[in-house]
Amino acid sequence: MKRLFEVLALLLALGLPSLAQSGYPSTDRDRDYAGQWQGRISSDDQKEFNEHYKEWQEANAKNDRHDIDKHARKMSEIMARYNIPRDTPFDAVATSGGNSLHYDLREYQGRFSPDDQKKFDKAYEEWMEHRGKGDRHETAEEEGKMQELMARYNIPRDLPYDALASGARGH
Repeated sequence: MKRLFEVLALLLALGLPSLAQSGYPSTDRDRDYAGQWQGRISSDDQKEFNEHYKEWQEANAKNDRHDIDKHARKMSEIMARYNIPRDTPFDAVATSGGNSLHYDLREYQGRFSPDDQKKFDKAYEEWMEHRGKGDRHETAEEEGKMQELMARYNIPRDLPYDALASGARGH
């Protein structure tokens, strides 16, 4: 009987950490949609990043480990300069073809009326909370509210939500 309790205690000790892990991405991870980081990097660095990204893709196609590592290091250095998390995929930073729309986020910040800014901030806060819980229906509902406000002010749909929330500007 004592041996049975020892085995159960051991299984419990080994199994608890796996139960604590969620299948959903952490809410601390930055948005997982493409283009999240576009517009936050200077145009020169974006161009350099895009060049390394293109060469990195070509090296991957040829399975050239040396070039893969070389270009990945260069892209990681650029990402580090802009405090982009290390686990952010390169394609979330690269602009397609190197010439896709490159927004200056400051151009769109502060466009909302005070009431609409409050509505956007509330929807953003709820969106983040529902994403963290993995509630797709509620997440989509809050995203719809933010997109509606953005459309009213002619703000591009693919602009990162956190750049428009008051917290992004320290208000």
